[in-house]
Order: sequence, then structure tokens, then C-alpha cells
Amino acid sequence: MGGGGEKGGLEGRRFREKTVNPREGVLIYTVIPPPRGTPRAAVQASAESVYRLIEDVPAIDAVHVPEVRQEEARPGLRTVPFVPKLEPRAFAHLLQGGACGRVRVEAIVSRRVVYTHWANQRRWLLRTWREYGIRNLLLVGGESHRIRYPGPSVAEAAHRISQELAPQGYEFFLGGIAIPTREREPQRLLEKARSGIRFFTTQLLYEAESTQRLLKGYHDLCREGGEAPRRIFLSFAPISSQQDLEFLRWMGVKIPRSVEAEILRGWLGTAWRSIAVIERIVREILAFCRDERLNVPLGINVEHARRHNFEVSRDLAWALTEICNPQMR
Repeated sequence: MGGGGEKGGLEGRRFREKTVNPREGVLIYTVIPPPRGTPRAAVQASAESVYRLIEDVPAIDAVHVPEVRQEEARPGLRTVPFVPKLEPRAFAHLLQGGACGRVRVEAIVSRRVVYTHWANQRRWLLRTWREYGIRNLLLVGGESHRIRYPGPSVAEAAHRISQELAPQGYEFFLGGIAIPTREREPQRLLEKARSGIRFFTTQLLYEAESTQRLLKGYHDLCREGGEAPRRIFLSFAPISSQQDLEFLRWMGVKIPRSVEAEILRGWLGTAWRSIAVIERIVREILAFCRDERLNVPLGINVEHARRHNFEVSRDLAWALTEICNPQMR
């Protein structure tokens, strides 16, 4: 298999195999890494909590660990203070099993490729494969198209990884981000797929219409070009407070005012109402795909978004597993 195979580290391809098979249901869970400087015992305890979550929700196929950066280009005041986080590949390595010799759960690591020029990016990738045993990457771009970044775009990075590293045995399974509200997003997905992206995860969703437009546009483009559409993971997270909602809006998540009013209408049960809203949105998207006969394979990505929502995100994962039966059970 070449250089990558000789230093392969932890293996695990079930997530890849399920994701590329349109007949399979796939569920991933996004967990924020602990703050930088967290004692080792506390980091291990956090990993054990993730293992417990996966035991409770056995339909989870992989855990995604995002790269959390200071968002400096976003307008408005940040509603939650920024706390530097543990390097995502280090926490992902721990979740996968570290040095135990077996994969406890497959991990996906985000990488903001635009911040580092290719030479350093390449070194990071090789070390990620050899030393951390990471095989699945979610490539992320910049915060704003107005900023001139030193590194490659997502499409450029995916192309170079596929053309330069994969032939040497470093066959990363690459994902990208889909933002349903962004103009020309179906075309962007098609271009990224042609560059080597194999799946997409959406921005957090709290309404169905923009996603329905995205799926229809992407389906039509793929059909016109005779190309197989990549799987798109629909992303959801519970909301349990006004502060959660304000933070997500600051992050650029679209939350209609009617949804806000529905979620916050009671003093108790906010998170449960947000789950009910998400269940309705998922059903609307699935019904739309059936009615329009769209052949874009879908998956589910559950996030906790903020630390205090970790436990209730389990309820959300279970609820969406039930809706998406029988594929995910």
C-alpha cells in the first residue's frame, strides 16, 4: 500500500463504507473537545462520557471532533467568551482508543485548511495519519470571502490530498461543509465533490426550506451531469436557553423568529421543545425528498453545540434515529 500503509496506526473503515453506500443509514455525533489545559484525568472522563453516549445510542457510526477557532470576522459581539480548546486530533485519537490497539469509535477531525500554506498542511496531514491514526477529515474553509487566506481552499486542498497523498497510501476520507442558505451552494457541492470530497455536513438547521432548495438543486445538477450525489449529513443541536439561541445566531445559524418563539414559550422544557421542532423539520425534509424523488443520500449529524447540552443531545440522537428507521436501527 505504500508509505501510508506501513505506518497506518488505527484502522477502521466502516464509516467510509456505510457513507458511500446510499442504501445505508448513517449517524454521526459532533463533540467539542475539552478546553486546553484540562487535566488529563478530566479529559479521560470526558472521553468516557462519549463512550457512554455511544453505548446508549448504538446507531452512532462515528464521532466528529471540530477545530474550534476564534471567530474574528463575524459581525456583532460574541455572546459567549471564547475558550481555546484541546487540539481536535489529540482528543479524536483518545476517542479512537489511543494506544489500546483497537478502534473504540471512528473519529472525524475538522481541519481549517485555509489558515496554513500547503507545505505545512502536508506535514500536518502526514503526522495526523501516522501518529494520530486519523483517517476521516472534514475540510473547512474561512470565515469570510473578503479575507485573503494563506492556505488553499477546500476544493484545492481536497484535490491535492487526493492527487498527491492518496497514491502514497494516505487515503483520507474527505468531507466538506454545506451551507443551505448560501448562494450557488449546489454548484459549490458539485465542484468540491469533483475535487475529492466524499460527504458533506450542513450548518445547524432549524428550518426546512433552505435545505429543501439545496437538495433539489444538487440533485438536478448531479442528474444533468450524470454524477452520483455525495451523502449530505443534516446537522441538528438542541437549544436549552435564550443564550444558546443568541450564540447560534452569532455563529451564522438561521433560526426563524417563529421557531424562536416556539422553543422559548415556556419556562421549563425548552430543550424538549427544540427537539420537537427538529423532529418536525426532519420529517418535512424527508417528505420533500420522497415527493420530489430526490436520490441524494442523507445522514444525520447530532451536535451538543455547548457543553451543558451534552446530556440532552442523547435524547435528540434517539429521536432522530427513530424517525430515520429502519436504516439507522
